[in-house]
Amino acid sequence: MSSVEYHYPVIGRKGTGGIFDRLPIQTLQKDQPYQFALFILAFSAIQQRSNAPHIEPASTFMEIASIHGKPYVEWAGDRNKDTSADYNAKDKKDTQPLPPRFGGYCNHGSVVFPNWHRPYVMLVEQSIGNIAEQLARDIETNNPGEKGVWTKAAKELRFPYWDWADKDVPENGLPPVLYEDKVEIMAAGNKTQTVDNPLSFFSYVGGIPADFTDETSGSTTAYFSKWKRTYRYADSTPDPKGSNIDLLQEALKAGAKDLRLKVAYLFATNDDENSAIAWDEFSNHTAESRREIDYKNRGSLEGVHDVVHNLLGGNGHMSDPDYAGFDPIFYLHHANVDRLLALWEWCYPEYWMESGYKHGDNQYPWIQAQGTYAQIYNEQLLPDGPLQPFRTEQGGYWTSSQSRFLDEQGYPKYYSFPEFEGIKVDKAATSVEERVAARKRVQVYYNFDPQTKAKQLASHTWKHLPVPSKEDPAVPSDHTVIPHYRTFIVHVRLLEHAYNRSYSFQLHHKGNAHSSPQLVGTITVFARPDHSPCKACAVRRETGSVIRGMIPIPPELINSIIKSHGGAESGVSFNQTLAHIKGEFVGKLVDPTGLDLAGAEGGQETTRVPQHRATSRRVTPIEIALVSAAVAEHVEDKDRPVYLCDWQHHDGIFNGGWQANHKDSE
Repeated sequence: MSSVEYHYPVIGRKGTGGIFDRLPIQTLQKDQPYQFALFILAFSAIQQRSNAPHIEPASTFMEIASIHGKPYVEWAGDRNKDTSADYNAKDKKDTQPLPPRFGGYCNHGSVVFPNWHRPYVMLVEQSIGNIAEQLARDIETNNPGEKGVWTKAAKELRFPYWDWADKDVPENGLPPVLYEDKVEIMAAGNKTQTVDNPLSFFSYVGGIPADFTDETSGSTTAYFSKWKRTYRYADSTPDPKGSNIDLLQEALKAGAKDLRLKVAYLFATNDDENSAIAWDEFSNHTAESRREIDYKNRGSLEGVHDVVHNLLGGNGHMSDPDYAGFDPIFYLHHANVDRLLALWEWCYPEYWMESGYKHGDNQYPWIQAQGTYAQIYNEQLLPDGPLQPFRTEQGGYWTSSQSRFLDEQGYPKYYSFPEFEGIKVDKAATSVEERVAARKRVQVYYNFDPQTKAKQLASHTWKHLPVPSKEDPAVPSDHTVIPHYRTFIVHVRLLEHAYNRSYSFQLHHKGNAHSSPQLVGTITVFARPDHSPCKACAVRRETGSVIRGMIPIPPELINSIIKSHGGAESGVSFNQTLAHIKGEFVGKLVDPTGLDLAGAEGGQETTRVPQHRATSRRVTPIEIALVSAAVAEHVEDKDRPVYLCDWQHHDGIFNGGWQANHKDSE
């Protein structure tokens, strides 16, 4: 509650002379030394690490980071006298419901997830850019021979991103610039200097906020109330020596191939989908419009985003939505989420949230079920509804409609991204054909290329796999089905509040004669703890919101399983192959530290878990099922993306039940 009105508008890099690209952090460091130096110095300045030019209070890193989750307070850039919808930690209407109302501003689990985070990243970009311009002017004043060099770099500076699904991540993991405590930058006079790296961690300014609480999982505690800075994979102690980057790298590299495929599948949405439902499935992990009978799943942007939070956090801030915004890497992560959004909306400009969705003759609204600091429970979400607390220059709140598009038809945002697979997101496509062809290139870049895979794999071993005929109504008239080939996916539905914290489902392959044991993929529930009086309430947990996700099974792995059982030449049937696939999988539920919470063996012949060792209903996954689709390609134009059709649900994988491996699962 404020005695005066004060609004700090989010205008991005307006007034800098044009639209400039947000660059990969590695490119910024390597190819743009002046921009990179100003970025590092300005980021340090808003973190208040050093003496710096005047910083608008609302644009300090401490204030910006506080918007996302805790502390549950009003942002300094949106002071309002009217608090009728504001969260109040002393008000029973906010604290007593099950689960209690969320006190941060961020929107998760709803159709506005990507929309809300776009002006959020613009805010930190604006803050850093404004300081960079001040620093550049000061440098040039003291070094007249470099006049125009630094100020030009400052005006062109945009917030960088890190593509965690890029081709090099499975081998190289996290780039050093994102974790080393020192970094070398350009200095005046064509010299270099080594400075503290503001991307590695953030130290709280003014003390640790009062509502930060320690969170314990098994024998490991995240000491959020005692840690004076942010950590990744920290030791379970109030005073860790630093982040354990080796553990982070191990987890990230193991999960990187799954991230790549998940991103590829985002661009496998067909061209004939229902607009609002397609947007819902893409935008968020709850997929409000999906029913129990809807098992077709290409994954969601929020879903892959959730996995990255877990991989980067471990026992640390990025794994908890209440604290994630304080880790500087959060914003490079979300700049990449925004980049993927920009690519997707360039490819699918006709898909949008609209005012709701329809099933049959019934119209349903979108809602934010658990509320936020500025939204009441079950508040309706509309395209022109407010994205609080972000104000435009005109004084109103940003809306989802304004957040759309980076080209000239969109509300001004003053940034773009480098050309990617022929896509320049600030230039609208000139034809449907251009968008369609680009979508295929994005799929292939991120390793979804069933046409090539079908040719590479021994097709005679797959010839028992059924596909529809060209005359099947599921196959478009101008497409033909790739013979004897299907793509396999694991469809996952998990209870959001099962463990009262973030947790993950991991799908592991046991290994066979043709493939080593491996992590196939992960679905992360990126959840905040519930400290309400009824946090152990079984009713809340059993009827709570459901997180949906998908894990693509690499075709090479499917091939190894088929070959291990003799393939089609041995007379094996399709149903037997489905049983073989399931039988080689192991499921695990783990917390962000890797603690084994529960496990399951796949296959029909698995011994059922005894009742006294089985997981409680409140944590047992709702569904882990094998799903497959046939793949159709255009008859004439092989450069068009494939069309996934003939989706089939092959029932659950872990029919023997789940074994509780920790007391929290009992």
